[in-house]
Amino acid sequence: MDLQVHRIISFTEDVAVGLRQFREHLPEYSAEITNVIAELYAISATLTSLEGLTRQFPRNFGPVKADFDRVLVSLRYTLNEIINSFGKLDRRPTADNYRQIWHDLNAYLLEESGYSLKRRLNKYKLFLQELQDVVQNKTVDFRFLANLRKSIMSVLEEQDGRFAARLAGLSLDPPGSPTSSSSFSGGSVDAHAGGVGKRRSYERTRPGFRPQPSPLHSPTSTNDSAPPWAPDVPGSPISTSTTTQSNLSSAILNDHWAKDVFSYRGPMIKLPMTGESSKCLGDDVQDVKEWLHEQGFDEIAYISFDDKGSGLSVFFYVREQDNRARILCKSRRNRRAHKYYCLPLNMLEVRRVESCLQLCRRRRAGTELVPWLNLQFDSIEKMVIFFCAFLALRSQDGHKRVQDIRDCELDSEKELFGGIIDDDNFIHALRIYRDRISGAIRLQASVHEGDMKRAPVWTAFITRSIDSPYWIRRVNNRVLLREIRQVIFFPEYSPPRTSRGEHILKFTSEDDARDFVDVIERLSITD
Repeated sequence: MDLQVHRIISFTEDVAVGLRQFREHLPEYSAEITNVIAELYAISATLTSLEGLTRQFPRNFGPVKADFDRVLVSLRYTLNEIINSFGKLDRRPTADNYRQIWHDLNAYLLEESGYSLKRRLNKYKLFLQELQDVVQNKTVDFRFLANLRKSIMSVLEEQDGRFAARLAGLSLDPPGSPTSSSSFSGGSVDAHAGGVGKRRSYERTRPGFRPQPSPLHSPTSTNDSAPPWAPDVPGSPISTSTTTQSNLSSAILNDHWAKDVFSYRGPMIKLPMTGESSKCLGDDVQDVKEWLHEQGFDEIAYISFDDKGSGLSVFFYVREQDNRARILCKSRRNRRAHKYYCLPLNMLEVRRVESCLQLCRRRRAGTELVPWLNLQFDSIEKMVIFFCAFLALRSQDGHKRVQDIRDCELDSEKELFGGIIDDDNFIHALRIYRDRISGAIRLQASVHEGDMKRAPVWTAFITRSIDSPYWIRRVNNRVLLREIRQVIFFPEYSPPRTSRGEHILKFTSEDDARDFVDVIERLSITD
């Protein structure tokens, strides 16, 4: 690769820096702009990685060079449109000035491609990552690659046409559009990062969403109508490796809470490996990855369950507009091909069978549970994290509420305490669970009332903490925990702490606080 690629990498990062100013002045669009910034950094990281791979595998790069050049041209067009919009800011811009320019930019790009700026950047990123896999001789979904190529080439054709019209002295810009001219020279923009305000509420609700224009039929051959928010944060491009025993290390870097959930690195308590191996028991679906992408779903988490060579991987997808959540499973069909399975989370229930979690569908008027996916775990922590993440994602789905929830507790866990806490200005139910099989002890805070009742907010494994005499103390209705490592399943949750770093459990009654401490003290003696 030549100097031109280095300039595009720098140009991409400059645009990301410039957009921070918009985020600072437009808190109502902070999530959307953060998504765009994250995609830009992910593109920059992928380009940097590809540059290194071309030196490592020069012969493999030749067949994809034409595709690579085309996507860079389209990317440069898009970056120029954004940079040109920066030039329309007043000398002392107001929030209204930023808002108008942001609206105009998005309207122009939407008219040009038929989808949002974030979606366009996501396509660039995915296409570059697929080219990266080709260069490394990894297994590639060529149908997915072809669909991405077709989409990007369609945008590029429109961009070329508009650019040619400008050169001819014509103007295709709508009134107030962000672009009056286009150039192939990159520039940099100086900006300062800004903070984002946080909406407060005493009762938890689902994360906000924008309505989908019209529902489209699902390709999964079910009656469910398909009609991240999970952007990638700055970091290295995705690289996957084979792991065993349901390794919960996320291969996707993003700012969705699932990133931290599936990268848990705390102490583990082993489970006896019993039950069936990990496998999907449903019907495979053709072209489902392409369908998810076209419907606006983003991959927020990847977990490998490649025990016994099954090649099974599980992906969670969420759509930004309505937090619609789906699970995608990939298993090996043969050495060069894979099978894919996909369902909405709100069509599934979870149950524990020995060292496995089974995601099941209800049949025969809801009287029978039929396994769709079986996942085997080698530690109680991995099992609990997956269980809680599944429930949280399902409860945050704004498309269709799950009625008559029957799987809010994990089989073989016994509830030893239940009380109400005021937690980060929200009312949560706090419970202590002890697993009968592994002996693991954990805390779980859940939504107490409302539409999302029993949805997990956070959990913490405390088996090794309760033996310390200095770990817990009570001050009236507050219990202070010296050390606690929470796994958080809800956006915008901020753990309350003292100035000394102790975690605060603020009970709504002093009796609950006293009972909580008593249970912990009994466990420290009998455990």
